[in-house]
Amino acid sequence: MKTRRNNLNIIIIVICAAVVVTAAMLAGYAFGVSRSPDNMDSVAAAAYVEPELLPEPMVPEYTIEIIEPPVTSGTIAVPGFERLTVRGQTLFADNISNPARNDCYFIVVISLADGTEIFRSGILAPGQSVGTVELAHTLTPGIYEGVIARYSAYDRENLQPLNGADINFTLEVSP
Repeated sequence: MKTRRNNLNIIIIVICAAVVVTAAMLAGYAFGVSRSPDNMDSVAAAAYVEPELLPEPMVPEYTIEIIEPPVTSGTIAVPGFERLTVRGQTLFADNISNPARNDCYFIVVISLADGTEIFRSGILAPGQSVGTVELAHTLTPGIYEGVIARYSAYDRENLQPLNGADINFTLEVSP
């Protein structure tokens, strides 16, 4: 008995939903019928405005502007980093690079906090990085704080020294 009552309730709900959907469709059709003063009552006809007399709808215009940082003549970009790693004698130094927007060469020297030089790059042209290199000295595994990467910049025309920069970082050495 209870199952029949539940089934009857479901059927009534489905029928009501169908009636509501049908009424909504008919109402939509009625409002979709062309309106003109000829087929309206007098109040609606008095308020009627020809569509071509209506103002254009306001559509906001959005402009996307890509702003790139200016490349100022006479400036040199130096990449910063906080940590490099060494496994055995292999230094993973992709972070040490000469950004492509530079108009100079770099030579980079890495020294421990006590001044011991552990790496010296060759000339890095714009867009080049050190990558993975073998160190000449074997370092004891551990964490080395206060390591310095000294960037020295050179003019591309005559190799005259330009400004430079020091980057302090931590070196992690594992066996």
